[in-house]
Amino acid sequence: MDVHENERKKPNSFYVEKPFESLQSSSNEVFRVYFKYLVSDETLAGIGVSICDKRDRCVFEMKKPIILDGDSEDGVNGEAVNLNALIEALDTAIGMRIKVVHVLCDSDQLCQYLTGKKQPTDDKISTLVDQLNFIQRKFAYFSAFPVTEDVNIAFKLASDAIASAKTLVEQCTICLEQFYNIRMFTVNKCCHKYCHSCIRSHVEAKLLQGMKLPECPHEGCKSRLDIESCMKFLTPKSYEIMILREKEAAIPPAEKVYCPFSNCSYLMSEAEVLKYTVDLFLAAKGTGIRKCVKCHSLFCKNCKVPWHNNVTCSEYMTYNQAENEVKLKSLATKKRWRQCIRCENMVELVQGCYHIYCRSQVQIQLGANNPESGHTNLLKGSGFT
Repeated sequence: MDVHENERKKPNSFYVEKPFESLQSSSNEVFRVYFKYLVSDETLAGIGVSICDKRDRCVFEMKKPIILDGDSEDGVNGEAVNLNALIEALDTAIGMRIKVVHVLCDSDQLCQYLTGKKQPTDDKISTLVDQLNFIQRKFAYFSAFPVTEDVNIAFKLASDAIASAKTLVEQCTICLEQFYNIRMFTVNKCCHKYCHSCIRSHVEAKLLQGMKLPECPHEGCKSRLDIESCMKFLTPKSYEIMILREKEAAIPPAEKVYCPFSNCSYLMSEAEVLKYTVDLFLAAKGTGIRKCVKCHSLFCKNCKVPWHNNVTCSEYMTYNQAENEVKLKSLATKKRWRQCIRCENMVELVQGCYHIYCRSQVQIQLGANNPESGHTNLLKGSGFT
């Protein structure tokens, strides 16, 4: 059986597979899996995978470059890339309905992981080994053998992957620096490309301004950035903020409910929090009592405060509103906060220009009426000047 002449390319233009046209194998036929990773420099590596039948004829091959995490400790990257290469190879074998595999490892340590003779100490490596152990159970027979020279096929594929990645260089239109194509971020909808550093700075700046999901930085382009694709370059904190922005954009302003507890402030829709509360308190529909989906604390959605048991909302507001408002105004004046005219939340300038957006998309200028700042307050009816 021959391999397809035309290579099948994945969305990443360097990810090339050559699969069998049709695989007619007996249930007990043995297939050998070769895999290899090579590291070119601190940030670029290549994966090569080859699956051969008992006559050593190639039925599948794959090569692709990999961007390494420069923050990882020495040695961890290599093992992780190697394990990911094997996972891709075994997933492919399962998809080809192969039942019996012999895995040929040029790493004695990886072979010991697969046979259970040694356990990894790194959490990331341990997770990948657990994933491999789960995949092993899908085969009728699985074995791993240490080798020294039999991975030449995979070695060449890995080398070709690195070489192909280095041949294509593109220029980031923001910083005007040149990068390997694989190190560029492509906006899915419009295909504009930027280096990871520039697109990260763009997204984080927009998130800091409190705006909805960031758009492509290309002038006039309105393509929204896909959250999953942004995982490649965002920090965990920025990624969490981006998820929150997506949720905020999906909930109409009148339906937004925030937990009033300062150590939570979780955003919920009215329907979401009501359903969660009704499951616990059948009378919740007729009152303002709600239970936070995240911290599970009870609060009043009408008064936006912790739940006031045995006190009606009107009674609570009568007793507490005047006193709390005086305290709030005093604190806001001291901290130079401003109150949004739409959502009534307080807005604080952390850094950057005085002209900002509230989370409800109201434009606000937080100038301090200082002639040197060139700005004045524009919050009419907020009660603060």
